[in-house]
Amino acid sequence: MQESISGAATGGPLAGVAPQNVNSPSAIAISPIAPMTDRAIAAFIDMIVMCAAFPVAGMWAAVQWGGATTSGFELNGLPALFVISSVGFVGFLYLWIGEGIFGATLGKAAMSLRVRSATGGKPGLQKSLLRNLLRIVDGIGVYIVGIVFALTSPTRQRLGDRVAGTVVVRVESAGKIRPVAAIASAVILVASIAVAIGLHATIPAASIAAATTPQVTSAELGTGNTEDYQIIGAATTFAATQPQIVCVFQIQGVAAGTPIRAVWMVDDVGSAAPANSKLIEKSVTAPGGGTVPGNFVLTAPAGGLPAGKYHLDIYIGDALAKTLPFTITPSS
Repeated sequence: MQESISGAATGGPLAGVAPQNVNSPSAIAISPIAPMTDRAIAAFIDMIVMCAAFPVAGMWAAVQWGGATTSGFELNGLPALFVISSVGFVGFLYLWIGEGIFGATLGKAAMSLRVRSATGGKPGLQKSLLRNLLRIVDGIGVYIVGIVFALTSPTRQRLGDRVAGTVVVRVESAGKIRPVAAIASAVILVASIAVAIGLHATIPAASIAAATTPQVTSAELGTGNTEDYQIIGAATTFAATQPQIVCVFQIQGVAAGTPIRAVWMVDDVGSAAPANSKLIEKSVTAPGGGTVPGNFVLTAPAGGLPAGKYHLDIYIGDALAKTLPFTITPSS
């Protein structure tokens, strides 16, 4: 079913902010420092909660742009990028607002953990923004960077905590909130699945059947194609001097590994070649998943193709899926 940052920073949320030292007795005395194991469990719970946005966003995209299957959805290209971006954005808002306003996400609340500033209060949105933006760095190597920073800090601060001046602590008085947070996490997950199922139910069965039936959804001839498989010089008539003829196509519902064959056929070129003879055959393998683009190229021999009638047959496996006729005109 495809970014870089350069230059000196002169503004933005990190500009002019110096790391704040929370490695002090007063900071440690706020509450017991959260154990790394508890933080890992909290992070796992939060990951589940954030991933709850995925089935909803994915099914919504499938309803809008196609890609629904009998058991869910398969997305590629821009729809897939939309879903990944949306889920990432929602996840960031969840972490930023939850820790900034409430001092905890559902995962942290379920483990009796809180994010606190050096004075022991809730960090607020600015500190929370800094803390969570730096997850980009802390998260390198599956959070290896963050773990190293935390293990080398008496107060178990990862880089984001050191810059924002925050610390994760354990709050023993939060026992009553733990089951509520755990239940809320489960409810969010179940609700997201229910919403996705509801969206799936709104898609006509015929549309799902069409999306899961192996087929060539589009095919066009021209003189070339762009990197994203848009046809260049679309035509069905070509001069004999044309060095190549390109077919751009899209397949849908094709299992991974299925051969897609292009058979270029001669219909009638007079005495230059027998009628209904094969000019050349080429094959590619379907990657599988949703709607997938591709191309076939017919390179003309030295002297060009003989004038006359031709056609291209596209096969999915052994089944003929599309026929495209074209004409070669004599050189002037």
